Amino acid sequence: MALFESESSPRGRRRVFVRSQLPLVIGTGFVITVVALVAPEQLLTPTMVSGLIVIAAASIAAFFFPWERYAPDWLITVAVADIIGVGQIRTALIDVLPGAGILAVFPIVWLAYGFRRRMVVLALAGACYITALAFFRRGVLPHTPLEWANAITVPLLFAGVAIVASIAAGQLRQGQQRLREANQAQAKALRQIRDSELLSGAILDTVNAAVGFIGPDLKIVMANKIAREGMAMLDFRVEQPPHAGTTVFAADRATLLPFDQQIIPLALANEHVTDHVEWIGPADQQIAILASSSRVCRDDGELLGTVVVATDITQLAHALNIREEFLRTVSHELRTPLTSMTGYLDLLEDSIDPRSHSARLSFDIVRRNSEKLHDRIGQLLAATDTDAPLHLAPADLGEIVEQAAAAIHPVVPERAQTLIIAPCAAGETALVDASRLRRALIEVLENAVKFSPPGATITVTRSVRDSVATIVVSDTGPGIKRAEQSRIFDRFYRTPFARENAIQGFGLGLTLVKNTVAAHGGRVRVSSEPGRGTDVTITIPQQQAANQAG
Repeated sequence: MALFESESSPRGRRRVFVRSQLPLVIGTGFVITVVALVAPEQLLTPTMVSGLIVIAAASIAAFFFPWERYAPDWLITVAVADIIGVGQIRTALIDVLPGAGILAVFPIVWLAYGFRRRMVVLALAGACYITALAFFRRGVLPHTPLEWANAITVPLLFAGVAIVASIAAGQLRQGQQRLREANQAQAKALRQIRDSELLSGAILDTVNAAVGFIGPDLKIVMANKIAREGMAMLDFRVEQPPHAGTTVFAADRATLLPFDQQIIPLALANEHVTDHVEWIGPADQQIAILASSSRVCRDDGELLGTVVVATDITQLAHALNIREEFLRTVSHELRTPLTSMTGYLDLLEDSIDPRSHSARLSFDIVRRNSEKLHDRIGQLLAATDTDAPLHLAPADLGEIVEQAAAAIHPVVPERAQTLIIAPCAAGETALVDASRLRRALIEVLENAVKFSPPGATITVTRSVRDSVATIVVSDTGPGIKRAEQSRIFDRFYRTPFARENAIQGFGLGLTLVKNTVAAHGGRVRVSSEPGRGTDVTITIPQQQAANQAG
């Protein structure tokens, strides 16, 4: 439609009439009123009547004809008809009311403003027509400068108005085009944002974990389905202090966690929380969660909020507990008959004829294997006894190392290996549980012996410096692949090398080492490359050990 009317409907057509044709109708009515008062005889002249009929017909067509069903440019015929009608009226009234020609401004502006830019030529032609019609009817051309000035002024003014209207219309079209493009881009961006929200929501609802985003105002900005269901079960509201529950327990399922040590307060107070374990709910309905959190900040450091992720590990925790109970049960059930067997072996030893070499050899084999079985059961029990309290006391680190080395020394010559205890300063005392640390060190040394080839060298160094006790066991064995180093402390894990070479063991030795050192507040690090041997470093901070002893 004309005048940038975007609605192609009867209502849009009526709006075009009101904006474009109605001003001419009102102006024409004013001219008729003035003429009726000052020169009523002019109203009945053929030229005047024909002009009014043309304008009336054009107005009726503009209002009633359904232009919107056809090409909107057909409205140009209405504007042209208006110019013809105004030309007739001006010619009829040029001697009575020459200013009536100003009515032409309405159709001329309509043509220049409401249609394509080339219509400004038609508007200029219309202005020339209105001026020239009077001279054509009279059959006399202007012959004085004043008449020529009057003849030229009106077309020039109309031409100026038409050009200005056309320029304004062009700028408006460009502005509308830019606005449409901006709206389209904005609509596209909005669709992409909505699609991203739908995709993110679908992904988060698919993830088998509770995911929530807490804004800086402590209100929940976003939460997936599992998080919403989980929050409905909690006895607290995240957005209300203390942001924590009253039935939240530590990993032991018995110790109530203080408010400031629960996941939401921890997440709000710290930049990063990882592997936080909680048991939530009353004793008969407890669930275990493994939670982590991270803050989200803009590039300028402004805090946007905190992401909290919690995974239900109840089944895994129950499975681990069942495994621990199974190991304890099996170990105890095996130890009882084994103890009885060992007792009877002691009785049988006295009854063996010293002169019977074959009987003594068979008995030694049974004794050796029973002791080996006893050690294996001891390993199973030690692997399940991770919660036993430490008995910390000052101990000579060198003596612990010597005792551990003595325990595995009989095996070293059999494999043609060399065990070196590096010398150190006397009196290197550390605050440790000597019995458990010695057992852990034996496990490390046994691994070094079992996995190193004949002729290998095993070196043990120790020191106490800067309040840190350090023990390093180095070997010249085959080394450990990088992919395996992250798993060697896992319970029951055995490397492909161990399986391929039929090296005996349950895969519990390094697990016991890790648990023992962790109980002391220390760390176990493995540095190894295939073909270059392995270094196992045990570090125990003495300050932390002192705090545990206190």
